[in-house]
Amino acid sequence: MPYKIENVETATWNQIIDDLKAAGFEETYRYGGMDAGIDYNRYELTRTTDGELIVFEWDNWSEGEIRAAPPRLEALRERYGLAAPVEIEK
Repeated sequence: MPYKIENVETATWNQIIDDLKAAGFEETYRYGGMDAGIDYNRYELTRTTDGELIVFEWDNWSEGEIRAAPPRLEALRERYGLAAPVEIEK
């Protein structure tokens, strides 16, 4: 996943996760540290039909981030009015 969308408002970030779960993605990982949802959070959603993975990370300074394949990021950008994807620095 060489691309991500940054600075996703928390409410929108949570809504995207809920919408994708309703569309058939399954939660395959959830961060469970004592600061979950306070300082940091991470979810991984996977679609069982084809193994598509979407990674969601959040912290209380920069809000949400979504990493996925470019076509998925573009679809999310259009649907939720998000910023353009950026390349992840290596």
